Parts: sequence; structure tokens; C-alpha cells
Amino acid sequence: MIALFQTLSTHANKYVLYGLVAILALAAGLRLFRLDAHGIFFDEKATMVVSQGIVQDGGNQHDVFDKGKLVFTNQEFWREKKLPDYYEAMTRSDIGNSSFYYFVLHHWLNIFGISDFSARLLSVIFSVLTVYLIFVFTNHFTKSSTLALTAAFLAAIEPFFVAYSQQARNYSLTFFLTLLATYFFLRALEADTQKQSSWKWYVGYGITILLGLYAHFLVASVMLAHGAYVLFFVRKLKSWISFSLAGAFAVGGLAWWFVYGGGQYTLFSLNHQSKVYLECALNRPYNNPYGIILPATFKNVFDKSLPIFTDLWIYSNGLVGTLEGKKNIVLSLLMGIGLIFAFRFSQRKPEKANTITLISAGILGASTIVYTTQRLGFVIASVAVLMLYLAFYKVKLLDKKLLGFFIIIAIVPSAFLILNAVRSGHTYGLTQRYSGFSFPYVVILAGMALWQLLESKGMFKFLIIAILIAQLGMITTTIGSIYADTSPKYSYRSTPRLPNPHYAAAQKALKQYQPGDTIVLPAPLAKFDNPMDKTYLPYSVVDAQYFNLYLPKDGIFVQRLDTVNVNQIILKKATGQLIELTDLKGKRY
Repeated sequence: MIALFQTLSTHANKYVLYGLVAILALAAGLRLFRLDAHGIFFDEKATMVVSQGIVQDGGNQHDVFDKGKLVFTNQEFWREKKLPDYYEAMTRSDIGNSSFYYFVLHHWLNIFGISDFSARLLSVIFSVLTVYLIFVFTNHFTKSSTLALTAAFLAAIEPFFVAYSQQARNYSLTFFLTLLATYFFLRALEADTQKQSSWKWYVGYGITILLGLYAHFLVASVMLAHGAYVLFFVRKLKSWISFSLAGAFAVGGLAWWFVYGGGQYTLFSLNHQSKVYLECALNRPYNNPYGIILPATFKNVFDKSLPIFTDLWIYSNGLVGTLEGKKNIVLSLLMGIGLIFAFRFSQRKPEKANTITLISAGILGASTIVYTTQRLGFVIASVAVLMLYLAFYKVKLLDKKLLGFFIIIAIVPSAFLILNAVRSGHTYGLTQRYSGFSFPYVVILAGMALWQLLESKGMFKFLIIAILIAQLGMITTTIGSIYADTSPKYSYRSTPRLPNPHYAAAQKALKQYQPGDTIVLPAPLAKFDNPMDKTYLPYSVVDAQYFNLYLPKDGIFVQRLDTVNVNQIILKKATGQLIELTDLKGKRY
């Protein structure tokens, strides 16, 4: 990490430094805005519980929740957990995945306290660090600080990064680790090419990619991309041996986790989940607890995969799913190809650039009459095609090998998901967050495309810039829907969540509870789809767990489970008065 910060001081003048600071401030502001405005959803709740070594629904809390024992205190809830408790929590509540993230989050919350804001803040920090690392990565491998700043800016405003920075999940940490591992990987190969010492870069790569695997198992797809690059582009035996040793170290470390750590039942859980998802896809694709899951037919896989690839490209982000009509799409693609020819002609004949610009603007304007829906969206899609071409137009800043690597790593993670969907027979795993490792490199390509446009000759570029400004408006709208919690793609819902009801109830209890009072917590009938989730209790204690997360570990709050009232958290005063702290109906998310 010291070398990364040295890179900035070595290559950046004060104006680049000011620009980078401004971009990082923008990234932080976009990610911090309304960070805890909405309650945490199920996966985030699992994050909070597992990070404290607690199995959801009390699997390792026999001394707190037991048959016939409905009364407990927060001190009993917070009894010290041992290492096996943390292993069991990860094994049973998150299939043994994300252990490094839980380790980091556990210590983070010990320092800053348990709250939705503090848990999500960790993701914000790693997301901002990713923006900084994109600058360092681009600056080193292209030797262009302007391109590095452009890539960092695009990463700062990328809706995908903004959305997942506001979730108390492993994604921001994982994206940072995989980009850092790739930086070490390419620096090692660079050192080998220049006949310099490379061992420190390989050591850094082995450690970082192992931590990445411990942050999320799908980092394996990034290792596949690295391996494919070595196979196709690297010819030095030393590099092959060093990469193989670093990779073996990472794979060996992960194997230890599967055999002796908290991942002993991972493969069992994955197999069971796959069977459940397949059953949902075949019998109840639109009516199951996991969202829409379809059979993995060619059409379904294509329809689910297309937004993954198009949303990687910020110039087409958010267009797929809103643009409808095959004729409209074909016309938009043809218009994009036409813009490519118009651009090329304007560069060869700069004296005719103004005429070409006017003709292109006229044709684009006329096309809006033909489109039956989303006219501006289809025009933007045409420009996105041109921008994709510009990313590879007269490439000067990347050598052919590095360009090949960018293409490989942009494709492999998503291709991995597609192959897995075909193999499993359902589309559950075809989601953007599982292929998000590609975003940093595609952002760099997007920056290259923008600079190719800005450095081009003639007036044609101003026509394209005007349309890109319209796309920036759409990006802004998308980010706004994330803040409003109305983005089905990123927030998984169209109806916004209210603030966390368990946290709100805990804050009321802290103010109103007095010795002799009892807090009554709902305990509805337990339902389990996965045998790993099943516990010894016939009723669910998750509401009690979520509520106690926000109570202090000292002090005594007497609590009782209510298996009849399954929605309200009530404070029962010593006098018999009942005070409703919250009603959870429709708020469990």
C-alpha cells in the first residue's frame, strides 16, 4: 500500500492532486448521502448478526433461547462468543462465505459501535478506496494522469458502485481486493518483462487474492481471468512458475477453510440451494421468496445476461430494460454503426466535419420520429455503440497485451455466471453484483473512449458530447432512485423501506425502560427452506436478535418472547401499562 501512495506523489503535479481530491470528495459525498435513511434488508441483517458470531434464529444461543425459556436479558444475549461460534455463524447463515469481510466488520463495529450507519460506512470507505485505486492503476499502466482522473471520475459517479457502497455487505471490499490483486499481478509481470525483482509483487498478489477469496468465493472468476491472460499472453517460464505458486498459495488457503474452517458445509449448502432455485424456476418462477427465477432457456439467459454487459458500459447504463421493440433496437444499432462511419469520415476529412455533424444531427433527430418509445434512450444507445468503438480507436495508451487483459477480465466473470446458469438450469445467479469485478477495467476503457472523443478533430464531437450529457442526466436519475430506494435493480424494490424499525424500537426502549419493565418481542412460527438454517426452536427469534443488536452490552433489559403477537415490539411497564415501540408488519424487508 505504501507503494500505491508513493505512485501518487511521484507522478502527480499539484493540479492532478487537487483533481483527485475533488473526485474522492465527490465519491464520498455520493456514497454517504442518505446512507442510513432506509432500513437494512435481509442480507444486511445476516451481515450484522454473523459479524457478532451469532447464528440467525439462535442456532448457537441455546443458553439464551430454549424451549420453555421465553425470558432472557440482553446480557445473556451478548455472552462472549468463541471462535467455533463465528465458524458456525458463517457456516449456517452465509454458507461459509465472506469470512474476511466478517472479520473486518466485527472489529470495525467494536470500534465504532453497532448501527446501520457504521456497518454501511465500512463499505463506503472501501468503495472510495476503489476509486482511488482506479486512479493509481490507470496512472501507472497508461502514464496518463488525465485519463486516470477521468476513469476515477466515472467510477465515482457509477451507479453500481454507489449502490453497493450503501449496503452492509462484502461487495465493496471484494471489488477493492480484486483490483488490488490485479494491480499486484500486472506489476509482477511487468517486473519480469523488465528483468527486475518481482517477488514482492507475487507475494502481494498471493496474499491479496486469498483475502479476496475469503471475502467472496466468486473471486475465483477473477483468478480464472488472470490465468487466461497468462495462458494467452505470457511466455516467460519464470512468470508461469511464480504465478502458479502464488495461485497455489491462494487455492490452498481456501481449501483449508473448506476442510477445517467455517466452509465445511459450503458445497452441501450450494448444492441444496441450487436444487431449491431449480424447483422455483420450474414450478413457481414468480412466486417464491427469492425473487424472479426462470429456467435457463436460451432466451431467459440472454435476457438476464444482456443488462449485465450493457450496464458495465456507463454510456449504456440503465438503457436495457427500458428500451422496447425489436425494430427500435435494430434501428438504434444501425444508427450507432452510422455514427462510427461519420466519426471516421470527419477525422479523415476535417474540412467537411461541420457538414458531417449537421447531417448526423439531422438523421439522429429524424430517427426520433421513427422510434415508438423512449426516443432519447435509443439515441443514447446509438452513441453508446460509437463510444464502445472509440475505446479501441487508435489505442495509444495501452499495449496490445494489456488491452487483451482488459477484454478478458471484462468478459470472464459474467461468462462464468452464464455457464453456471446453464449448468444449474436456473437464472438465479445471473445478477450484476456477482460480476461486478469487471467494472474497474471497463471504467478505464470508458475513460479512454471519452478522451478519444475529446481529442478528435472538428465539430462532430460536440454533437456526441451533447447526447452524453443527456446520458449523464439519466445516470443522475438512476442514482436518485437508489437514494429514494425505488430501484428494483439496485435496491431490489420499487416501494421504499422505512427507517430500521428494530433500531427505532431499541432507541425508544433505551429512553423509556426502567427496572421492573419487560420488553415483549414477537416470535412467529419458524420456516426454513435450507436445512442449514433449521434450529432446535419451533419459533423464530430473529426479531429478538435484530432488536438486541442495538442494545448496549452493559445494563439489564429483561425481555420476553411472545409466540402469539408476531408483529409488535411492546414495552410492558411494571405498572402493567403497554407501550408499543414499533409494529413490524410489512417492515421486515
